[in-house]
Amino acid sequence: MPNTSNHSMERTVKKIVVKFGGSVLKEPSDFKKILSAVRSYSQYLIIVVSALYGVTDKLSCFLKKGVFNKKSIDNIIEYLKELHFTFININIDKKSSSNEIRRKILILLKQLKNYLTGLQLISDVPDFSHSYVLSFGERLSSNLISLFLNHYGIVNSVALPEKIGLYSYDSSDRSGVDFNRSIDSVKKNLSLEKNYIIPGFYGISEGSRISVFGRGGSDYTAASIAKCIDAEFLDLWKDVEGFMTSDPKIVKEVKPIEHLSYEEAAELSYFGAKIIHPGAFIPIKERNIELRIFGLGDISGKYSPATVINSKRSVVKDVIKSITYDNDISILRLKGANVGEKPGIIAVVSKKFNKAGINIKSIITSQTSINFLLSTEDIRESFKILENIESFILEEISIIDNISILAAVGEGIGERFGIASKILSALNKEKINVRIISLGASETSMYLIIDDSDCKKALTAIHKEFFNRIKDKK
Repeated sequence: MPNTSNHSMERTVKKIVVKFGGSVLKEPSDFKKILSAVRSYSQYLIIVVSALYGVTDKLSCFLKKGVFNKKSIDNIIEYLKELHFTFININIDKKSSSNEIRRKILILLKQLKNYLTGLQLISDVPDFSHSYVLSFGERLSSNLISLFLNHYGIVNSVALPEKIGLYSYDSSDRSGVDFNRSIDSVKKNLSLEKNYIIPGFYGISEGSRISVFGRGGSDYTAASIAKCIDAEFLDLWKDVEGFMTSDPKIVKEVKPIEHLSYEEAAELSYFGAKIIHPGAFIPIKERNIELRIFGLGDISGKYSPATVINSKRSVVKDVIKSITYDNDISILRLKGANVGEKPGIIAVVSKKFNKAGINIKSIITSQTSINFLLSTEDIRESFKILENIESFILEEISIIDNISILAAVGEGIGERFGIASKILSALNKEKINVRIISLGASETSMYLIIDDSDCKKALTAIHKEFFNRIKDKK
């Protein structure tokens, strides 16, 4: 790849956005794998990085305690120092280079320590301060990786979101990119023919404050950058071999999935397959940018994508491409004789939940009930919010928990005869009761809500029906 600063190109080509997440930043040895992956490209890259594995969780836990003192601040700074210095000591053998990297890390840690000391003095952590502190995981890793790649001849510069103008539309911990403000700015600031390293996970909101994009937000950063510069590809490097036909930790003999449409991949990501942040598909779909997932499993230098995701629609023989699940789910059920005909109930509830910062995963309605699918951690608070709701038509508000939602995903699921019956037949053989079934809300998915205790057995049964049945008959 073009690694030297005096390199010239005969023509301008589209850049590739590459993202390395925390899952491939676990061990110091991962850096050599990243170096091999970067060297496999033949054009300039924009590399988006997550924090080193575990750092964001550590900072988040520190902030949740809410009470700081000199000892606790010193402890978190020392933890970050030792972790990042370990990566330096193992990967940089030249003393002058390693000293330069340590100096940069120490400067950033001093900034963080001073900021935390200020929070200690005011005995408070405002939302914008929470986001600013969490962003240090990516600030540290981006500088560490940038200096590491420079040491090995991959000439690059760190481009902070606040410097390139990656603007967000609010300052909460579930923010999003304001593309109306960001596209021209990002495109201009990343226009030079060179390699850039960008910390993921955060942007800059009104008043020049840091706002973060939530868990897995570095995927969203990478997708947003790709949209802003109209990238050729978005490449995500993972510790797994792309999407599979089900969760390999639960189901035996899963198979890799070579191709998914944006819609299929988004459904799988939203309902359990934690490979990609679900919000990452929106920016790239608008620009028709192909997303490729690579496994960082070896250092051979010969890589091919494990899963390709684009706008193409591909229907496989048995329609279903993957079965995923989500057990972080509970139902808040509103019952009433004619609740389905009462206008405005969903709007009222949604407004109350939005005000409380509660995300609605899905809504399933009937003539006599409205079922709000929520995260389990939000279910008790949501019940309290609606306990005194003013509606003469509601007879009961109840909670259904200890459940899982299964999603069978594949293009053509609503068009092929017999798919639903095959799924239900597989569950029936295992005597698994289906509480709720939804088909038609999505063109690519069928949802089933079952008892959480049946989840593993259900996944195995459906997977066997669609992917292992032929083998069993031989």
